[in-house]
Amino acid sequence: MKYTIRQLLLVSCLAVLVLGGCSNVSNHPNNTVSPSPFAAENEINTLIYTDQQKKEILAAAQKAGVKTVYIPTIGGGPDDSFEGIEVKGNTLILKFLRMAIAQSEEEIGPAVEGGDEKEVQLTDEVTGKWIPENESSVAFLYFKIGDTYLNYSSAKPFIPQEYEASARSMIPLD
Repeated sequence: MKYTIRQLLLVSCLAVLVLGGCSNVSNHPNNTVSPSPFAAENEINTLIYTDQQKKEILAAAQKAGVKTVYIPTIGGGPDDSFEGIEVKGNTLILKFLRMAIAQSEEEIGPAVEGGDEKEVQLTDEVTGKWIPENESSVAFLYFKIGDTYLNYSSAKPFIPQEYEASARSMIPLD
């Protein structure tokens, strides 16, 4: 019997979930964030947040003055996971294994915009920019949702399409 790649991936993912069931993250339905409509793009990268992590993110957002905080439901790569939170002044930074997402109600883009920027349509309503960093081979993705400015960055090389898929998966955290 022949199996499609999709069927083999599904079986592999299920095996990983069953075998990895001993982690400290509960599988209780209240501990997950519903995926956005774009989650089907890359289901392998689905991110899961515990209730405690969601509370900590909201508390940090309040400290930074970010009224509407957004979280991705898709990671920046196949093994991405939520790692922690940092607040720097009026900026909330969500740290993941493969990326960091800064959020603020004030502009957090580069001080000087250059001509090497590349515009990308993330959703019907959201346009982003890939902006190269000075003296670095890595660019960052900058965009705005509602009143919140967002900045995806990484210290390591990454696949831009994976970050764009993650950016499209952003949902408000209530």
